[in-house]
Amino acid sequence: MPTRAQATTRRQDRRTRAARDEHRDAREALLDAAAEVFAARGLRDASVDEVAERAGYSKGAVYWHFESKDGLFLALLEERVDRPTREMIELLESAPADQDMSVEASRRFAERMRAQRELLLLEHEYWLRAVRDAELRERYVERQARLRSALGKALSKRFEHLTGRPLDAERGEAMATVLMSLAAGLAQQGLVEPGAVGEGLLGDAVVLLYKGATQSY
Repeated sequence: MPTRAQATTRRQDRRTRAARDEHRDAREALLDAAAEVFAARGLRDASVDEVAERAGYSKGAVYWHFESKDGLFLALLEERVDRPTREMIELLESAPADQDMSVEASRRFAERMRAQRELLLLEHEYWLRAVRDAELRERYVERQARLRSALGKALSKRFEHLTGRPLDAERGEAMATVLMSLAAGLAQQGLVEPGAVGEGLLGDAVVLLYKGATQSY
C-alpha cells in the first residue's frame, strides 16, 4: 500500500513544459504517439521512452496514465479498435428490423481494414504473445469476454427484432464467438491478401448465420 507521500509523487504533473504550454490532452497525445511507435517498432521493440519523447511528455507521464507498456498497448486497442466495435454493437442492438445490418457490418469492416491496418497487425502480434504468456493471456481473454458478451446480447436482441422470438443468452454468445472469430480470420487474411476478402464477405456471412439460426431455433 503506497504512502501518502508516494501517492502524491505519483500524481505530480510530469509533462514537459512544451506539452503543458500546448495544452494538449496528455492521454490522447500518448496514445497517438504509441500508435506510431508500436507500428514502427513492433510490440516487443517499442519503448516507453520513445513513446514519451514522440508525444512531448516525460516517461513519468506515461506511467501516470498507464501502468506499463502492455497497459498502454491494451488501452490503445480498447480505444482505437474496440470502441468502434462497441459502436457497431450498439447500432446492431438498436437498429430497426427493416435496416440491413449486414451491409453496415461489411462497410465498417472494410473501413477498419483500410484505416487501422497497423493496429490490426499489432493486435495479431499481441495475440501471439498472449498465447505464450499466461499473464498477458488473462488480460486478452478478459478483453475478448467483454466484447463477446456485449455482442451476444446485441445479436440476441437483433434476432428477436427479426423473428419475434427470443434467443437465449447461450446461443447469442455462441453466435458472437463465431462472428468474432470470423472477423478476426478475415482481417488476418485481408492483411496478407487483400483481394481475397471482398468488402461484402463479412456481411454475407452474418446473413447466412442468421438464416441458419432462424431455421434451427
